[in-house]
Amino acid sequence: SSMAAAVKFVPGMAEENSETKSNYSYRFLCPHAGQFQCSLTNLVFEMEGKGEVLYRIDSWDPHVLEGLGDMQPAGPLYSIDCFEGSLNHLHLPHCETEYEENQLVVAHLTHDNAHEIINPENITGTHVTISIQGFSSFGILDKLFRYRRPINAQVLLFYKEMMDKQSRTQLHIHLLPGNVPVKEVEKNHSGASYFDTSSACKLIPGREYRPFCDPYVSQPKAAKFRRDYGPNYHPMFVVYLKAEEVTVSLRNEQDEEVWEPRQVLLTTEKLGLLQATDYHYDSGTLLAADLDVHYPDDVVPQEFTSLGFCLITTGLSTETSPLTMEAAADFVDKQRKELIERVSSVMEIADCLRSKDMITAEMYSTIQTTTPSQEQMRTLYRFLESGGAAVKVEFYKALKQKLPFLVDELEGGSSRAS
Repeated sequence: SSMAAAVKFVPGMAEENSETKSNYSYRFLCPHAGQFQCSLTNLVFEMEGKGEVLYRIDSWDPHVLEGLGDMQPAGPLYSIDCFEGSLNHLHLPHCETEYEENQLVVAHLTHDNAHEIINPENITGTHVTISIQGFSSFGILDKLFRYRRPINAQVLLFYKEMMDKQSRTQLHIHLLPGNVPVKEVEKNHSGASYFDTSSACKLIPGREYRPFCDPYVSQPKAAKFRRDYGPNYHPMFVVYLKAEEVTVSLRNEQDEEVWEPRQVLLTTEKLGLLQATDYHYDSGTLLAADLDVHYPDDVVPQEFTSLGFCLITTGLSTETSPLTMEAAADFVDKQRKELIERVSSVMEIADCLRSKDMITAEMYSTIQTTTPSQEQMRTLYRFLESGGAAVKVEFYKALKQKLPFLVDELEGGSSRAS
């Protein structure tokens, strides 16, 4: 089955279910049969019909790996559950640049750590396809991992303000296989900000690499690249910077450039370059800079002004200031086309609005009886127009709560999934 047909979607947040203690991260409400590709993990679900898929990324259990003998993980371990079981094929993203026949297989682990090895039905340049009956955990294994060959990899940059006297910045450099989702790495670095740049490169597991960021020296100076599938995703290199910008590149043992120099700007008047959205500081919520909101000096804590960050002390969760309301309503207007296209779980949003009395019971049932989801959204938008800014702000909050990844992406937070 070819991948060309896959429709991209941004997953929703899975609700924590305390009964089963199953804490899935992502949720996909499938509207109809077809192939659907998750924009955060690049997993593709091939569905026979409507259904709900819950999934997350787990860490590989060392005991299980010992039992697998001469095979090593060549991708994350995905835990997947499908309700109204209509998921029949799964396409797992791989990062091989070249592969032999029979080299890649898929491990299927069940809850008691029993495992079976599934031979793929198909392997494309990007995905390994298996047909599935039962659920639980799936991950790609490589039988020929001892052969050193380049894989599609990524260089991820995070930076962290140090509150020391020299007001330095820590730059964290991660070298990871290309099929590790940026979101998973971000989860483990809540104090650091992701610097969005073109990250793709080809690296050879087991070979040594060193970053080049003149005049600074990284700690360590060089390190071996390995296929790191978490769960901690520690940075491979740390650089302490005193400048506002630095040029970073990566070189191999032969001193050849394997990742071209990138200019990293750590402060900038136009914060848009930082792609800084949704980082929560104790003092408030950082809003996307392109909202262009200005505050009196006393609102912005001193330590952030040097970075040019614009802070809002209340954030959207508490009483919303008029400016923020304006920005939220503006987002709802600006993103109308995208939201109509891409929000498939419209009733969830309608539930939020109904529970806050933002739409009437009559409006609610009108939305409920409309199909498909695009039409539901158009109907909802008509009610938003008649309700004015306050209703739009509630709609924005509901989107933030139910579909944070989509909102992030639309606010300019993630051109990084591509």
